[in-house]
Amino acid sequence: MNFFARFFNTIKGQAPSGSDRYLPIYVYSNRCREPIVGQLDMMNEISLADEGGYYGRKVLHTSGKQRCFSQVEVELWLDTKKRVTRYEVQGGRWLTAAEYAQALEEQNAEEVEASPAEDTSETESLPK
Repeated sequence: MNFFARFFNTIKGQAPSGSDRYLPIYVYSNRCREPIVGQLDMMNEISLADEGGYYGRKVLHTSGKQRCFSQVEVELWLDTKKRVTRYEVQGGRWLTAAEYAQALEEQNAEEVEASPAEDTSETESLPK
């Protein structure tokens, strides 16, 4: 069995492993004002593009916090070495990893500010 696995890997090239297999995608939903992260499986979710290289499409959904449900569609074009050459985002905007981390921090800070403070005042019970 090991012989056949090595044989087929040498014929078709080594399959991406670990961090090479998934391409992280960071976007920001315009409607829900929420950063979203997803990933594109480089082995199963891309296809050959007509102009050469590869094409992938991914629809990412918001978390539904704050009762807002939306989706952001991302189309990616990759070169023959599977590097992103062009992208289009509908319903949001593209983010880098650093921009995503910053947007996530801002969202968490807003949630902390908006959450109602716990009532710490003491109440007296009425006599029965």
